[in-house]
Amino acid sequence: MARLWSGIERGLELVICLSLIAMVALTVLDVVGRYFFNAPLSGGYEISEILMGLTVFAALPLASRAESHLAIGLLTDRLTGNARRWHRIVILVISTAGLGFIGWRMTVQAGIMYSSMASTGSLRLPLWPVAGAMAILGWLSCLVTAVLLARALAGLDRDLHAAKGSLE
Repeated sequence: MARLWSGIERGLELVICLSLIAMVALTVLDVVGRYFFNAPLSGGYEISEILMGLTVFAALPLASRAESHLAIGLLTDRLTGNARRWHRIVILVISTAGLGFIGWRMTVQAGIMYSSMASTGSLRLPLWPVAGAMAILGWLSCLVTAVLLARALAGLDRDLHAAKGSLE
């Protein structure tokens, strides 16, 4: 299972890196075209929006796996032992439900975009494949947090998160 996750993690990191590089390249081309040739890159803004969405959703499973959600250190740093464990479980329940909601709504949205053949404004790129990819990444994030929740409920990873809490 660790080998499978490692492959997924590398793939997501590659998507994030390529998306960021593409956004930088698009911005450079757009600025150079706009200011030196008086010809901005047609559709550059649309492509950047799509890449930004993919970047955020590709990072979601990685952030979920690392349990890198926002926390108020003033409160959470004072928790120890069983209170820390139950706090983690509550956060994982909320995260799993929230990510499930995101996955569900993105799946619905992808279906709507497919049936209506929605596309970008100037380049006419279909939007449903992007929404579908975001839905898959949302569901993957939900699955990741559900696995973490199951492990937390079973009492696994207890030493790992106790050590993590003491390092933060």
